[in-house]
Amino acid sequence: MKRGILFVVSGPSGAGKGTVMGEVFKRINDLNFSVSATTRAPRSGERDGVNYRFVTNEEFDRMIAEGEMLEFIEKFTNRYGTPKFAVESLLNQGKDVLLEIETTGASNVKRLMPECVSIFIAPPSLSALWERLSGRMTESQKERQLRFNVSKEEIECARRYDYIVINDEVNRCAERIIGIIEAERSKVFRNEDIINNILNN
Repeated sequence: MKRGILFVVSGPSGAGKGTVMGEVFKRINDLNFSVSATTRAPRSGERDGVNYRFVTNEEFDRMIAEGEMLEFIEKFTNRYGTPKFAVESLLNQGKDVLLEIETTGASNVKRLMPECVSIFIAPPSLSALWERLSGRMTESQKERQLRFNVSKEEIECARRYDYIVINDEVNRCAERIIGIIEAERSKVFRNEDIINNILNN
């Protein structure tokens, strides 16, 4: 069976990754979202097992100790990680999987699975990024400044990705990412069966 494609999507806090990817998943039915585990508390509207798998620090430690994590990082006093089994199971079934993870985690996944396709979602400018962070009203001024400083460092990491997409408008950004996914799915080396079917029929 043809192995699925692993897409890794990252971007700084405030870049609008979640909103953009929500639009992508509305338009691509056969793309599977890998739910990350995190020790942070759910934000308003987030659901366990949908947005994240919310776990205790003790459960997170157990998952690391037993080799259940594909990658994991600590950020803003919380930890995030990708459960390995679910990703490998879907890929081996020929299903495409999308991970929405931090830049450090993405680097680890790229090292372990160099065939993955990495996409960086960037804000149109630093001023736009600050406005988005300020507009969330979920953190203190100090926390927003910390996130902003880290976000600038994360944008530097975009150079290591296969693709970069500017989120200047949600629908446009989603369309660009869909174009990348469709182009990757159409690459010849992934579709030898199409050539063989044409020649044999």
